[in-house]
Amino acid sequence: MGKDKLIKWEENRTFTHVFEPPLLPIIREGKQFDMKGRWRELFFKNNNPLVLELGCGKGEYTVGLARRNPEINYIGIDVKGHRFHKGAKEALQTGLTNVAFLRLRVEFIDAFFAPGEVDEIWITFCDPFPLDYEGRRRISSSWFLEKYRRIAKSDFLLHLKHDNHDLYQRTRKEWEAAGLIIEESSEDIYGPFLDTLSPELADILRIRTFYESMWLEEGRKITYLRAKSISPA
Repeated sequence: MGKDKLIKWEENRTFTHVFEPPLLPIIREGKQFDMKGRWRELFFKNNNPLVLELGCGKGEYTVGLARRNPEINYIGIDVKGHRFHKGAKEALQTGLTNVAFLRLRVEFIDAFFAPGEVDEIWITFCDPFPLDYEGRRRISSSWFLEKYRRIAKSDFLLHLKHDNHDLYQRTRKEWEAAGLIIEESSEDIYGPFLDTLSPELADILRIRTFYESMWLEEGRKITYLRAKSISPA
C-alpha cells in the first residue's frame, strides 16, 4: 500500500466534511446511517437543493459546481477516499461550506439517502465497463437508475458527461427506455453546442478535470446528456 494513500486517508479523517461510514453495519445489519434524510439539517444547516456527483474521482467537478453555485449543496461520492482527498482539501482551503464528500460504493446509495432527498445527480467520466451487459457496475445504467429514483425527487435531473461515445449512446437508449426525457444532448460539447445553452449550464460544462484535459489533448470528443424524470400523474 502506497504511503501517499495512507497519508491522504489519515488526513481525510480530520476533515469534518468527509464521511467514510463503515458499510457492514449499515448494509448487512440494517443500522441507520445518521445523515440519511438529514443531510440538510445536520451538515449543511439549510434547506437548499442537494446535488450528488457519482464517481467523483479527485473531486474537481464537485468543487467546481459548489464554487459556482453557493446556494446549492453538493456531495461528491467515490469508493476511493484517496482520490477525492484533493477536492476535499481544496474545498476546505477555499472556505466552501456547501460541499461534502462521501466514501461509498454507489450500489449502496439508497442506504445513505432518504426517498426524495436528492434534487439532481451528475455522472462524470465514470468507468464505462463495456462488457457489463447487465449494468450492475456501470453507474449510468438503468439498473442504477432505479436506485437513483429511490432517493431523488420525482422530477430530478440526471447528467452524464463522458469521453466514451459508446457509453453515451448506450446510456441515452437506456434512459429513454426507462421513461426519462432527454432535455439536452451532444456528441461534442466543445463544438457549437455550448453556444446553444444558458450561460449557467455552459459555464458548468466548461469545468474540466485533469483527465478530461488530457483526453481533449488526445483529440477525444466529450459527450453530454441531461435528462429529467417525469413526475407521476
